[in-house]
Amino acid sequence: MSLSVEQICNETMMHRSSFYRYFNDKDDLLKHTVNTKITSLIDASDNDEDEIENVVDWLVNNKDILRNLATGRTNSSLYATLVNILSDIMLNRYDDNVDDRLVHAISLFDNHETGAYMLSSAVIGAFYWWRSQDYVTSKEVILTHAHNFIDWLDQQPEMGGHHHEKS
Repeated sequence: MSLSVEQICNETMMHRSSFYRYFNDKDDLLKHTVNTKITSLIDASDNDEDEIENVVDWLVNNKDILRNLATGRTNSSLYATLVNILSDIMLNRYDDNVDDRLVHAISLFDNHETGAYMLSSAVIGAFYWWRSQDYVTSKEVILTHAHNFIDWLDQQPEMGGHHHEKS
């Protein structure tokens, strides 16, 4: 069963015209909602490790909602939407010269957009795997693997022949 804009408007007591004033469709609402939440989790972090832990904690605490979002016929569409959202967040942080390991990893690529999309695809792919395993792998193991992956990226030489430092 798919959630309709009409159902969203009824639940939020919002008129359809108001909904469409702010969002193009329900996927646009999802994109803005997830983008806002992930950005706030990252911004609330004190360090690189906290960024990852805050996001993983949010995934764990909301796994029932996310399980429902990531099942059914729209799986491939949602996957692409989430990759785009996470890539946008990473690229915005890159453009804002944020000093964290993910931004550093993106800067290793000759084309930072390629790096952001590759990295976000890996993160979202791992999330889909974790969900498909019904979250049986512990949060601690997921965090260790995420940190190991980012550490590995940090140790790689520049990709594309150039190392782009942000000025």
